[in-house]
Amino acid sequence: MATRDVRFYSDGAVRFLAAASARRNSIENDWIHTQRELQALWPRPGRTVLALIHEGDEGLDAEDATDLLTVLAQLNPDDPVDVILHTHGGSATAANRIAAALIGRRNTAAFVPFYAESAGTEVALACEEIHLGNDANLTPIDIHIEGTPARDLVELARKAGPRASETLRLAAKVAERALKDEAQTIDSLIHPNHKKAKARISLARRLTNGRSYHAELIRFAAAKELGINVSRGVPAALYRFIGTRRAQLRQLRELESQIKFIHRREPEPHLEAALGTA
Repeated sequence: MATRDVRFYSDGAVRFLAAASARRNSIENDWIHTQRELQALWPRPGRTVLALIHEGDEGLDAEDATDLLTVLAQLNPDDPVDVILHTHGGSATAANRIAAALIGRRNTAAFVPFYAESAGTEVALACEEIHLGNDANLTPIDIHIEGTPARDLVELARKAGPRASETLRLAAKVAERALKDEAQTIDSLIHPNHKKAKARISLARRLTNGRSYHAELIRFAAAKELGINVSRGVPAALYRFIGTRRAQLRQLRELESQIKFIHRREPEPHLEAALGTA
């Protein structure tokens, strides 16, 4: 006798799940409409506008990369592209994929009304020019190993010396290699417009050496000092645009938490008893 993997919900739960699904679809349709509105009102005619916007602790992921690369694949190589960034960071792999797609294009620009940190900074630097809002910032590019800053693992192993556990020594070696490899990768993905010819230390190494994290906000003056091709000011419409998307993301997150709560509920015991075996 095999137990069926079936869950049974009350009529109220079924109605809620249906309503939640419809609401989720409605929010995403609103987002598509909002993007089309921005594209129509964008003060830089003839440019394709793309957006990478996150709320809270969410960040760049594989879906972001696939979505953006799908759009870019449908454009001509010389079509100008503007990328709106509002993110605390995310997956290094996703950022690398996006940056690699952007750096191979001509006439690209990044717009950062508030912040594009870590992986977001990498994406911005793949564009020919970066436009920062008055209070906006970039940051160094953090490299983590299983959630721990790579530089911290190296320092911990160094301080522990012979007392370091085998696990820590192995993690430190992985972290050291990641710091080196990612610095080389980032260097290849920074647009030449952002590289000073006579810089004492390469921008990629400066941003990835792990000696500073998100706490170091690279604002306009600091970005200029680093040789980044940055301009001050972004279109005013971007602030409302990002506010709209953040509100939508909060609604989606709340819906997802409610849906998960319903799914965690126990099956209806009388129905499971009647139909749970075959």
